[in-house]
Amino acid sequence: MTIARPSFLLFLLLAVSSALAQSPDSAKFFDDARAQIADMRKQLGNGDIDDGKLSQFRDAAATLSSQADAMVAERTPALAAIDARLAELGPAPEKGSSEAADIAAQRADLGRQSTALDAEIKRAKLLGIDSQQLSGEIAEARRTNFLDRLSQRTASPWTPTFWADLAANASRDATRLTSLRNSVRNALADSFAPDNRLTSIAGIACGLLLALFGRRLAERVLQRLSAHRLVSGRLRRSAHAVALVAVATLFTGGGAQLAIAGLDASGSFSGVGKAWLAALISAIYIGSFVAGLCRALLSVSRPSWRLAPIPDALAQRLHHAPLLFGGFSALTIALVATNRLLGISLPATIATSCCIALGYGALIVWVLTRVRVVSTAESQAQPHPAWIGFTIAALWLSVIASFVAALSGYIAVAYLIAGQLVWLGIIVASCYLLVCLVEDLVGGVLSSRTNWAQRTLGLAPHTLDQSAVLFIGAFRVLIFVLAMAAALVPFGTRPADLLARTSKLGSGLSIGEFQLAPSAVFGAILVFALGSIVVRAAQRWFAERFLPTTRLEPAMRTSVSTILGYVGLILVVALALSELGLSLERIAWVASALSVGIGFGLQAVVQNFVSGLILLAERPVKVGDWVALGETEGDIRRIHVRATEIRMADHSTVIVPNSELITKSVRNVTRAGAEGRVRFTLPVALDSDPGRVREIALAVLAGHPAVLAQPAPAVLLDGIGDNRLVFVIAAFIANPRDTGSVRSDLLLELLAQLRTQGISLRTPMPVTLEGATTNPQVENP
Repeated sequence: MTIARPSFLLFLLLAVSSALAQSPDSAKFFDDARAQIADMRKQLGNGDIDDGKLSQFRDAAATLSSQADAMVAERTPALAAIDARLAELGPAPEKGSSEAADIAAQRADLGRQSTALDAEIKRAKLLGIDSQQLSGEIAEARRTNFLDRLSQRTASPWTPTFWADLAANASRDATRLTSLRNSVRNALADSFAPDNRLTSIAGIACGLLLALFGRRLAERVLQRLSAHRLVSGRLRRSAHAVALVAVATLFTGGGAQLAIAGLDASGSFSGVGKAWLAALISAIYIGSFVAGLCRALLSVSRPSWRLAPIPDALAQRLHHAPLLFGGFSALTIALVATNRLLGISLPATIATSCCIALGYGALIVWVLTRVRVVSTAESQAQPHPAWIGFTIAALWLSVIASFVAALSGYIAVAYLIAGQLVWLGIIVASCYLLVCLVEDLVGGVLSSRTNWAQRTLGLAPHTLDQSAVLFIGAFRVLIFVLAMAAALVPFGTRPADLLARTSKLGSGLSIGEFQLAPSAVFGAILVFALGSIVVRAAQRWFAERFLPTTRLEPAMRTSVSTILGYVGLILVVALALSELGLSLERIAWVASALSVGIGFGLQAVVQNFVSGLILLAERPVKVGDWVALGETEGDIRRIHVRATEIRMADHSTVIVPNSELITKSVRNVTRAGAEGRVRFTLPVALDSDPGRVREIALAVLAGHPAVLAQPAPAVLLDGIGDNRLVFVIAAFIANPRDTGSVRSDLLLELLAQLRTQGISLRTPMPVTLEGATTNPQVENP
């Protein structure tokens, strides 16, 4: 230990010295960051900044914020280590006191390092706050630009002005389009030159084979695997639907990418042409994804595999929807990318947006008209839920609003409404497939119907069902949050912005010195869940595999297994609290704070809990013992943490608090392996032959199979008086639980033998029976 500490301190000092050696760079970073933030604020104040510039500002502010957070995270442990070392050195001696020179120099050096690190941490925190404020200002500017763009009105397509503006810039736009066309044509000519022709043709052929035949082959293979490898049910259908979307996206988009890679293998494309091909590949991927979603939801060729509750008639009428929506989505993305890359004029861009809005609106109207026809035909047979009617009405109103806005000159509003409707449809369809897949998968794994889950985890069926419901509920909440984030993308808020804001919430809620972070909460829940599963599995293994190989009694095995479960649960709770950020000192503080409440309201619970631990440790009673506690008598079936279950002779169960078994007198009949005892008194007439009565009684006792030969039964003459002879009969049996039935058998047989031998009992003469539990009286028949 004495060697390890100096080595650690040397390493610490070297690390801190290295960090401080970067202080000039840190100072330059802070100065440059301040200047950059000031410049961005100045440009924001001047106004008239386009959305692209604002996006650059937003990315720069986010980068500065992340760098500041990283610097704080890096410097804080080093500062804590230096402060700990200063605490070990202690305060500086008072004036006039002597101190070793090396210790004084080390304290002064550590003090300078601590001051420098503290200053850097404070500057980094201020920079982070300033960056966050700047991000808010940028977001506000983007919202303002967005609202200004929506409120901007252009010439209506019905007016000559709209077409005049478009014609005025037609020559310049045509020149740029011609330039792109010539660039692509020259690149294609170079790709099909004799030296590159084979590679280009091979790439195109492989791409077509992958997009057309490869996709169909993959779909057939997936269908066969789903039908023969997966169990019948919803999991087969949901997995097949998701696989169809993945195959349509990857094979079609991959085929296009492979074909273009073959054309560009020799580097024929460059500049704008190369960027346009990249945008075209992205458009094909997105269009393929949309088409795959439509095909998976409609499932026209296989109605029995359809997940969504879509009528067959409607699915048949919408069988062209995958091609229309997928193709038009790819076309619109390619057009927008082309306009952006070529810098097409504003009138041409407005005309393109108008065409896209009208095209999306026409597709939605096409779907709604077919839905209306099918709904009218089936409405008499089965009414539809109210939310379907509201959704259809909202779609009609939105499409009409988009058409009116486009024809009135508010092209941006029309483009936003139509595009948002399609975008929300894509989000809803994707989330629906994901939720179906996860629900079916969890239902197949964590379900009371799956025997292997019960065998593996050792959980009760209702526990598995509850776990499945909780997991599905949490996943639905996660999907809803992600869907909301995706729905805000057209309004200028990217998922990265939401993630950045969410990461700021990761610092959590401060309660005094305790920091409650969401990540820590989820981590604690995960640790507790996994720890509980591990503890239960270990307890099950000990109880079923290891303990049976020992010489412990079954009751002792149960006690050991229960104690191990309690110890493991305590360790799991401690680990979960440590993951939550509660140290042992804080746990002790919380326990002391709760002691007041325990003293007033939880005394009985704590008392029974401690009593349960004592019962399991000392084992004055154990599972399987026959005990008598007051009027309660029976077998101990189970010892819980708070109470003990005792099963009575009538098969009813009595719940006894554990403290009752500790603080009160308890008769344990079977603690030392004691036999059961049958004892009763028998009065006979005074003129009876005592020897003959004794012989008959011993013969009856010896003839009963439950009566033990050792200790030997006894028949004693207890007294003479009141014209009768009183005999006391006692015998031992192996099981004390059979005392009542054996006593009854002996009495019946003894009375029959006495009556056969002509020995009479006094009439009326009560016969007093004494046993292990009760003393019933039997009158002379």
